[in-house]
Amino acid sequence: MGYLLPLCLTVLLCMSGVVKPQSHGNFEMFFPISPEAVELTVNNGDSVEVQLHRPFLYFGKRNSKLYFARDGFLTFFQPLLKDANPNPHIAKDIIAPLWTDIEANTGGIFYEEATSGLLLQLATSKINKMFPGLNFSASWIFLGTWVYVHFGHDAGEASFQVVLISDDNDESYILMNYGGIPSTDQVWLAGYSARNKDDFVAVPVQNITELSSGSNVKIRGRWAFKVQNEYDENCEKLHCTKKEVCVERSGFYGCDCSETHTRPRAETFDASEICESSSGSLSLSRCQLFEAGYPAELLHLNDDRCKGKIQGDQVVFGFDNDDNICGTILKRNETHIIYENSVQFFGKGGKGVISREKWLNVTFSCVYPLIQSISMPMAIEAKKGVVSKELSTEGSYEIHMLPFPNASFIEPYFGNVTLDVNQQMFVAVVVDGVDKRQIALVLDSCWATPVNDMNNSHRWPLIVHECPSANDSTVEVLQNGISTVSSFSFRMFTFTGQPESIYLHCKVHLCLLVGGDCAQRCDDEGERRTTKRPLDFHDTTAITMSF
Repeated sequence: MGYLLPLCLTVLLCMSGVVKPQSHGNFEMFFPISPEAVELTVNNGDSVEVQLHRPFLYFGKRNSKLYFARDGFLTFFQPLLKDANPNPHIAKDIIAPLWTDIEANTGGIFYEEATSGLLLQLATSKINKMFPGLNFSASWIFLGTWVYVHFGHDAGEASFQVVLISDDNDESYILMNYGGIPSTDQVWLAGYSARNKDDFVAVPVQNITELSSGSNVKIRGRWAFKVQNEYDENCEKLHCTKKEVCVERSGFYGCDCSETHTRPRAETFDASEICESSSGSLSLSRCQLFEAGYPAELLHLNDDRCKGKIQGDQVVFGFDNDDNICGTILKRNETHIIYENSVQFFGKGGKGVISREKWLNVTFSCVYPLIQSISMPMAIEAKKGVVSKELSTEGSYEIHMLPFPNASFIEPYFGNVTLDVNQQMFVAVVVDGVDKRQIALVLDSCWATPVNDMNNSHRWPLIVHECPSANDSTVEVLQNGISTVSSFSFRMFTFTGQPESIYLHCKVHLCLLVGGDCAQRCDDEGERRTTKRPLDFHDTTAITMSF
């Protein structure tokens, strides 16, 4: 190749059939330029199309040709970039060891390709040294070298090189080697980009001169990058666990179940449900869903904006009554309050008369049964009674009964308290752990007994059918069925011929605020008005407190 002779005499040193840059320019990390290399002779801003001997896999796409440009870059698309400044947001397949304005007729620009010989031996050795443990064996290499080229705004000389390397298993690497790089005030960019990436991946330097002094592989002036194939790139994002294995199926990458996965409840995708107050969550096995043909990222709740969140090997779907209602349906019947939602998948969304696309609908609900009874013996001590019930896949809540000295209901009685007969007593019954915006507590009835037995036949009625008892004119229902707190008052008494302690009991129920009044209205005589209301209560509970 006669055209190499003048350059060999003035710029390069010829040794053993290959052409090497002179050593005084920090070229130790450069790959040698062989006599088969082609010199680029295009004008400023232009490029040449190069048909490759074998395709190069670049971020999931096999490329059988590339475009090698004078201005320090190569692309896998026809570059309509003449006289264009480097663009860090290009989002196309471009590799740029030093993308900037380079003057024509300065230095030398060479490119070559090899599938055997010295260059492959060097590539194999260098990749295994920089990335130990790979057992890599290069089978293809493309080499582009810019030697002593001038920037467009000044006379400084720059030398750099880009190397593409791959093996028979489509493992791909990019090396960027830098000799002397002078300072410049013109726009420049070094790194790479891909069509499926948002931004240019820049070589991490602040100043252009740091390209030749820095490194990410501990070799001064060399920067090396592994080009992930589509499988590696997609699987890396999934973070499959030890119970899972990344696979591609029907164009989707997902975490399938490994051979050691036991699938304890395969018929429900190992479903696990948690309910608390008006919120709920459903956890499903990610790999079992994918195994059945349902990629986790395509599943959603009733509101299709509510996707699942990956937690380990589970996909967790949740709702609450704050900012994540997610299409949850609130139901009621005579015995329960129910929050219901479903995990859904409807294939590709065909809307024809019929469809044979796969679909999925896993309905889950939080059910709140309300029947409970509690007692809290106190004997003159005014302490609150608490009932708490834990339910498997059901909600839980607590009911408290608190005595107060006055109608402010600010400071309750605590400790040992002596209450005089005929002293006004104020009582609040509170339910915690339910949604205050949707549920109210209703006092059905309240009564007193001389012993700690709510079913004792010796009793004194205080509230009957949600209204004050006609037998006790001191009773006043202060609040009932409008919130999670209901209250009443009465004057203290004792049972004749019985111990001075009394035990107070109330039967209550929870009610949905929507659909009508939760509590009956009482007339001036304390009698219940016969107004019709919906079946909005479901179960009842009793709570006891003593004085």
